[in-house]
Amino acid sequence: MLSLSLILIIAVQDTTRLHQKPDTLETVVVRATRAGAAAPTSQSVVDRATIARTYAGQDVPLALQGLTAVTTSSDAGGFSGYSYLRLRGIDQTRLTVSLDGVPLNDPEDQVLYFSNIPDFANSIQSIRVQRGVGSSGFGTASFGGSLSFESIPIAATPRFGEAQVTAGSFGTGRVSVAGATGLQHGWAAYGRVSGQTTDGYRAHSGNDSRSGFFSAGWFGARDALKLTGFVGRSKTHLAYYAASEADLSVDRRANPMSPAERDDFHQEMVSLQYSRALSTTGLLTATAYRNSAGGEYDVAVGSDLWNFNLDHAWYGLLTTFNWLLGPVAFTAGAHASTYHREHFLFVRPDLLSRIYDNTGRKQEQSGFVKASWTRNAIDIHADLELRRAAFQYQPTAGTPIGTPAIDWVFLNPKVGLTWRAAPATTAHLSLGRTGREPTRSDLFAGADDLDQTLAAELLPLGQVRPESVTDLEAGMRWTGRRIEFGANLFAMRFHNEIAPIGTLSITGSPLRKNLPRSQRTGLELEAGWHPTPHLAFTGNAMLMRARIAEYTDDAAGVTYRNVQPLLSPAVIAALQGEWRPAARTALVLSARHIGQSQLANDGSATMVLPRATLVDAGVSIGWSKFELRTQVQNLLNANAWMSGYTDGSTRYLFPVATRTLLMTVSIRP
Repeated sequence: MLSLSLILIIAVQDTTRLHQKPDTLETVVVRATRAGAAAPTSQSVVDRATIARTYAGQDVPLALQGLTAVTTSSDAGGFSGYSYLRLRGIDQTRLTVSLDGVPLNDPEDQVLYFSNIPDFANSIQSIRVQRGVGSSGFGTASFGGSLSFESIPIAATPRFGEAQVTAGSFGTGRVSVAGATGLQHGWAAYGRVSGQTTDGYRAHSGNDSRSGFFSAGWFGARDALKLTGFVGRSKTHLAYYAASEADLSVDRRANPMSPAERDDFHQEMVSLQYSRALSTTGLLTATAYRNSAGGEYDVAVGSDLWNFNLDHAWYGLLTTFNWLLGPVAFTAGAHASTYHREHFLFVRPDLLSRIYDNTGRKQEQSGFVKASWTRNAIDIHADLELRRAAFQYQPTAGTPIGTPAIDWVFLNPKVGLTWRAAPATTAHLSLGRTGREPTRSDLFAGADDLDQTLAAELLPLGQVRPESVTDLEAGMRWTGRRIEFGANLFAMRFHNEIAPIGTLSITGSPLRKNLPRSQRTGLELEAGWHPTPHLAFTGNAMLMRARIAEYTDDAAGVTYRNVQPLLSPAVIAALQGEWRPAARTALVLSARHIGQSQLANDGSATMVLPRATLVDAGVSIGWSKFELRTQVQNLLNANAWMSGYTDGSTRYLFPVATRTLLMTVSIRP
């Protein structure tokens, strides 16, 4: 029944792999928007087996520590809460995030707060981290890279039930229950519910959260209909301000924010995907989705406690068409969405009188066409995307500034080549360009509301220009019987980069400004060695030279030239060894090193984030229906910092939690 689906998906997406393992129609949107294994890009894939072996409920950015060119940080110091990922030093707002092809970046902020959807990775089949411009997808542009999540494929997943319980340091606990029906008479379903809590490493930085994930679908010989969604709610004590070095010397867990500063947010997403095999060479899909989120957070302003509120709803429709014509495979996609988010403010204890109430509205339309031509050992790839985004601001009633609006149009071309030089050797070359619009926070200089005074300074909205990057990538990969090796060179040239300046707004958003010219050039290396069937070593490293041609500190009135951008280390490396002495038993030891980076864009030799080396260890033992995983993070108790900022005279740093123990028991009846 599913054989036609197998032939279509594999033939259309990769003509060199016509005999892979069975698959189903439910994966088509993922394959249409993801860069495949043979694509001319630099990427890492975390599969389900790795997630099951290493995951304990931590936020997704923290679960990706150790991947090539990845750095992460956490407000609370570890496990969960507000956590962030940077790729080649490029922050998370400039990375495309999607689930089964559905965009997840909030259209205003262009970011997904994983704290809103705890235990998310527990329901994920694979995570593909693509570095650089990469392949076209839906939603905000893949500027510095992309995070593509594939949900558990319910039609191919056997029936199971599982309960997980995690307990560990700093009051950390998690309970998760999940199960799948398997494919029964064309129907299949999957569901998970989770609850977790932690005190956080830093003082009063904990959170209490709940989440759920579900999939259900019907799968026929030529058609498939799948419903997928998630819900989450998180109550977090805020810790987005770092502590000064003076305070940290007294108490490493210091948090300058008040215990009264906390938030309560929820998020939901549901998508309905229909796929139909039109013929042996054509495949069509259509997906409708709704994403919503809302909540409140309290921030101390002088002696007052300001209660900020956000509430958004986002609707979209996307479609893909795949067609195979001899040696040429075509993929086309189109997407349209509409979004609105309300921003309003109270001052406690009065929760009836709104100080302001404004709304941001954003619409997007985009389309792309991709083609891949295979001739002998050569694949030639071409990709062209046209995208329009439009933003309109509806101010608080009575504010005499009209309804400011702006729209942007981007044409993003990419070309590439993959050469299978030998059975064990491939090489790739690609060149791509993409553009991206400013976020709402960029347009408003971090302000949550525009009054008449601010409007006079910030309007018209075009003062912050869109940014663009031209990305050249060249690499190779060699795979032997016991050794594998890969190398990738990249050269990214930015125009009008919207770069962070090292200062936070009152609500915790990084402030940014346009930089006319900047660049990132580097080398990424990956290697693996399997000396025996029971022993494996893997490692990666990134060496990068990142420079800003000219940066002006507006507050000081000083211009700096040829300086390193903030939080962009020149060296990132990771090494892991895994020993499997018996079936269902594994011992893992891993280390990662992050080089020194700047805290501001001024090239200061003292205002830097120190280099750090962290070692983690894990042991997993399975027997009968049980599995016990023990993980020790920061095994050597390193005094490390993963992020921070400066006011020019003082360093403010976010600490990594000291030695942390997490134990997880999984039960499958």
